[in-house]
Amino acid sequence: MKTWLFLLFAFLIPAFVFAQKNVIPASQIPALNLKLPEGSKQDKRFLSTVAAASLLETEVGDPNVSISEVEVYMLPPTPQSGFDAEVLVGELEKSGFEILPTEDDRIAWLVKGQTAYLIYFSMDKAETNFYLGKSNTVPKPTQSQQVQQGVPTSPQPTVPAYIPPLPPSRSSTSPSVNQQAPAPNPPASSLSPAQNPSSNSSLPKTPVAPFTGFQFTTSNFDDGWISSIQSDWVLAQKGETKVYLFFVLPYRSENFSGTGVMDRDFYWDNHVAPTFNTTTKAYQDGGEFVSSMQPKYVEGWGLDPQTGQRRFLGMYLTVSPNAAMLTVASTVDENSMRQIFPKASDRWTSDLVAMSRYNKFAIGPNDLNGTWQSGGSQMTQWYDSFTGAYAGATIASSSATFFFTGPTYSSIHNGATGAVGAMNTFQQEYKGNSTISNWTITLTNRYLGKTQQFDAHFQAVKGGRLLYLNNGAGEEYLLVKIR
Repeated sequence: MKTWLFLLFAFLIPAFVFAQKNVIPASQIPALNLKLPEGSKQDKRFLSTVAAASLLETEVGDPNVSISEVEVYMLPPTPQSGFDAEVLVGELEKSGFEILPTEDDRIAWLVKGQTAYLIYFSMDKAETNFYLGKSNTVPKPTQSQQVQQGVPTSPQPTVPAYIPPLPPSRSSTSPSVNQQAPAPNPPASSLSPAQNPSSNSSLPKTPVAPFTGFQFTTSNFDDGWISSIQSDWVLAQKGETKVYLFFVLPYRSENFSGTGVMDRDFYWDNHVAPTFNTTTKAYQDGGEFVSSMQPKYVEGWGLDPQTGQRRFLGMYLTVSPNAAMLTVASTVDENSMRQIFPKASDRWTSDLVAMSRYNKFAIGPNDLNGTWQSGGSQMTQWYDSFTGAYAGATIASSSATFFFTGPTYSSIHNGATGAVGAMNTFQQEYKGNSTISNWTITLTNRYLGKTQQFDAHFQAVKGGRLLYLNNGAGEEYLLVKIR
């Protein structure tokens, strides 16, 4: 009998990425009256638009300017479509837009009357990426903009072009790709939600970002750590020690393959150094000279961005496919860093990576009203161990959608498993009552009519929240609100 050998790779799609139906064909961008080349697509997935908004907002230095109605488009590569920067400029000018360039030649302002958009246009080898967001105000042209016109024309390595979904390593239950397993989450009973951070003198002094629509923006943990949501990160603070859990950033492996640039240096130089005004830079490689085996850790002296005090910083970079997460610890001196985070630079069990467990926030009674969704799939390819011939593939996929309305809920669960071409599918629907407390959700009339209790909390992402549910009996979800 033939023995089938399981191939040692599997293609994983993160559980919280929307179904493929949210990536749809697009023939034009109505807001710009711009016709797109054949084969273009619009990515309507929530996390993709949030990440694109984050990229655009980095260009806006004025706190009075906000970007909304962000749209993400993927165009065929320029050699295939013929759609390059020159064509884009011509079409936009035909539509009556004035083009104001920025310092990044892939980003520009489009102005027509009292309407303004910020766009990102990058021609890459595999595809052309186009993002746009509507501004709440018309930007004032700088002196250089008054004598220039143009749009992004050539790629630069400073900001990777691909906008990834949120990676699984930010989940408290999913290990990161490089197997840095975070410490277990504190139990729900050990937390107490805080509605008004300013009322507690021990809370971080940094202003909390106004994430409207959710009751809690601060969590007090019984081990002394206090977490609060900021505009670009979650800030965890205990005494004089601060840890910045940056929201997900784009990551492109081709920027670091054969280029001589190490990813840890790139993210320190482009994100940590300007934020903390660093003055030194060092590593803790333990004598390892093979770059691929060195920990993604960098440290040095810098300044607290809020107080201006001199601080010792340690950064650990965690990488998932197309996504980067930065954890930056800030202590009063180097000795404090060594004492508080003795394994900060450990390649497998870094203390800094484990701090992601403090991105955890309570749920208010009215926070869940609406529709929350998750979905994902896993495929395994099989080969004959004797002949090496391809023997087919098996796939498992599932999706879950929860609808919360006041004290009631409904949920629909779909899935498919089996060999490609001979799939078995299922659908299960539940309806009942929901009881929401800060750290648990109780749902009636689940499987066989039983009542189930889920551990529940929010994880903060740029511009919103993810809802984590786990009933301890095999049902675990990371959901994003779609409406």
